[in-house]
Amino acid sequence: MTKLSDAVYLGRLPDVRMSFQLLGLHARKVDSSWTYPSHEHSMYEVHWMMDGQMNMVVNGQSYRQSVGDLLFIRPGMTHSCTGAGPEGFTYFSVHFSIHDTSFCRELNRCKDIYYPANSNLALGLSPSLSTLYGLSTEHLSSSLSSSKQMKVHAAVFELLGSLVGQLSQQASVTLSRKETIAHQIAEHIEDSVRYIHLHGEIQESDRTWIQDIAKSLSISPSQVNRIFRQVYGIAPRKFLSETLLNEAQRLLKQTELNIDHIAMMLGYKTNAHFSRQFKRWTGIAPSEYRSHSQQAGEANVADD
Repeated sequence: MTKLSDAVYLGRLPDVRMSFQLLGLHARKVDSSWTYPSHEHSMYEVHWMMDGQMNMVVNGQSYRQSVGDLLFIRPGMTHSCTGAGPEGFTYFSVHFSIHDTSFCRELNRCKDIYYPANSNLALGLSPSLSTLYGLSTEHLSSSLSSSKQMKVHAAVFELLGSLVGQLSQQASVTLSRKETIAHQIAEHIEDSVRYIHLHGEIQESDRTWIQDIAKSLSISPSQVNRIFRQVYGIAPRKFLSETLLNEAQRLLKQTELNIDHIAMMLGYKTNAHFSRQFKRWTGIAPSEYRSHSQQAGEANVADD
């Protein structure tokens, strides 16, 4: 009989548990007098020009978009748009929100907003955007089949992968030793959440948990706390709480698991304990959060 200890990994990939929402994905053709007023939202937006010209003002800076040009607008950025030519214009817009610390860190490293049609980012994203555009026009006339919906998901992941890959290359930031250590601490914390998710229990106390991270990185527990605070602006324990919250929100939004089951998966002994903690984090109970998320998803087939 072969023992598990005799097995040798030939390859391995990290777990994929990314929590994201795709909202308000639409293509629109408008005349030259069309405008959209100044606004902001909590989502990322990819705005792709398909025909004509338009002006987009983002945080007070004006950008003229022509065919193939792309704008990447981050959460909280104020933006408005108007036509810039006599013939009107056509654009395609993708809004998404995402709960993944390392992914958002990469999205926010590069601060550029405007990417011309011949840029690596615009060229890299155009195949996925074209696929999504084609599927969106199909969906306008009739509901997509299950297989077509899966193609939407595949195109979204391809889009996100291309986006973060191109932005990471453009940022070309050399991390300091302190930033590298802080990111390693964050990875250990995220691994702890994965352990909780798989085993339904928190294995160690706060004290031994910090000590284990410190030992693995050959630094002291006080250095773990100090370096992480300096780079991330919060304590490691707070980062753990936020990571658990993101996972709780993902499970409430993207699954139909009952709240007792979610509480167990996140290491809470009772639903009541989980509900109290979730309400302390967000101000509302898990059941309210799930209800609000469902309502927001229906309402946010947006006109942005």
